[in-house]
Amino acid sequence: MNKIILTLLVSLVLLGSSCSKFLSVNEVNPNSASAVPPQLLLPAALTTLVKVMDNPRNFEFVYLWHGLWSISQGYSQPTSLMQYRLLNSSYSGAFSVLYTIGQNLTEIEKAAKDPKDAGYLAIGMIMKAYIMQNLVDCWGNVPYSEAFSATDGVLKPKYDDQKAIYEDLIVKLDAAIALIEGLPVDATEISGTSDVMFGGNVALWAKFANTLKLRILVHQSGMAGRETYIKGAIAKTAGIGYLGAGEGAMVNPGFLESDSKMNPFYEVFYTASATGQSDASGYYFAGKDGVEFLAANNDPRLGRFYLPYSGSSFAGNYLGQNPDVHPALVPSASSKLGYKADEAGYMIGTPTESAPILTDFESLFIQAEAAFRGFTTGDPKTLYDAAITQSFIHMGLSEGDAATFLGQQKYTVNYDLAPDKLVLILTQKWASLNGVAPVEIWTDFRRSGIPSFIHFTEDANKANEKPPVRLLYPQREISVNNDNVVAVGVIDAFSSKIFWQNR
Repeated sequence: MNKIILTLLVSLVLLGSSCSKFLSVNEVNPNSASAVPPQLLLPAALTTLVKVMDNPRNFEFVYLWHGLWSISQGYSQPTSLMQYRLLNSSYSGAFSVLYTIGQNLTEIEKAAKDPKDAGYLAIGMIMKAYIMQNLVDCWGNVPYSEAFSATDGVLKPKYDDQKAIYEDLIVKLDAAIALIEGLPVDATEISGTSDVMFGGNVALWAKFANTLKLRILVHQSGMAGRETYIKGAIAKTAGIGYLGAGEGAMVNPGFLESDSKMNPFYEVFYTASATGQSDASGYYFAGKDGVEFLAANNDPRLGRFYLPYSGSSFAGNYLGQNPDVHPALVPSASSKLGYKADEAGYMIGTPTESAPILTDFESLFIQAEAAFRGFTTGDPKTLYDAAITQSFIHMGLSEGDAATFLGQQKYTVNYDLAPDKLVLILTQKWASLNGVAPVEIWTDFRRSGIPSFIHFTEDANKANEKPPVRLLYPQREISVNNDNVVAVGVIDAFSSKIFWQNR
């Protein structure tokens, strides 16, 4: 990992000024990182983070491999994706930027030395845990204990064991929750302009930390011998609660209907004048598995995730569609991703709407699984129904629409009728997180094999029967931190599983 120098820190702070009303550095020395207060570092870090996590180009492989998206037949098909031929350069950009953001969060922690600033210290700890969890889920062993020590002279950080990282993240999240619970009466106010995710609501920060903690623990639920550890860890902060309906972790620094200042997911597909970006709005189309699953379940979200290609007709392609098995549909006979100018509730959304870090419905799906597994005392059916309902609301539909959907006599929808409740929860979660949380979709499949009906790719020349289970270390790491990369051992994209994948 290259040295994260001071100019890079300052540039990240300034990057946040693209949504600039909350960011002013007139009273700080831009040449001194120690002079930058956490109030200015936080909005830039959150904004940059959501631009990484919500940019579909960083995680397109998940949507394409898992049946939710396809590539328009009007374009050359991406051979590397269709055949699972990942390189060390594949999807490596997020790796470096996530570590840069982590360094800025470390600066928040350093700046929050006064007990009055404990809220900012806690937020820095929570968001670093979020970053590290995603890094582990994509790359396995990664720099952690020495990762943010460049200013202390550690320019080539060692790679830590992924399981040990996960376990330490639980410790850090518990500590952050304790800081929030013990804030002094004269604590520094966390303003809405600084906290562009929860508007200074520290109770929601505690719930978010606990929800992230639950996600980390549930990821390990398929591992033998982990149940006692998981239950014990959950019990320590059970009284905090989790993100519920209407409490999603959504970032909005003041997105504007202006190019380079819009919602990061929207901006990949459309300009501020609603002109389609040809390499995105005309490139990514509906996946056949996603369309057919929603249609088979009379799911009204079908017309929100995707657009009819004609009248009320929807269709999608498989990735690497084999014309001898399933003739590929031309663009005029297949569905684009959901979009309607100036109207929220479609997949692509609007220029100014908030961008998700962890939605309320993802939180509810995680809670439903935890309750089903007996890790928590909640009612899994109630939590599952609430997750579906909040997904419907997110997609511009109503509670009544959700109730009608859930009331169908279909075991693929109705919790009471489902013979395998876990399959129901995770399959509907897969459908609901389309365009929202790609890393979680990928993680759920790798740890559970659900949904079992995904076609992945039909390309006859694919390198493996199933897609890769991890990304390869970036070429830059191999170039500048090679000894520590080599110390991890030989990495194979198909067999070097993340530690929680035991199947």
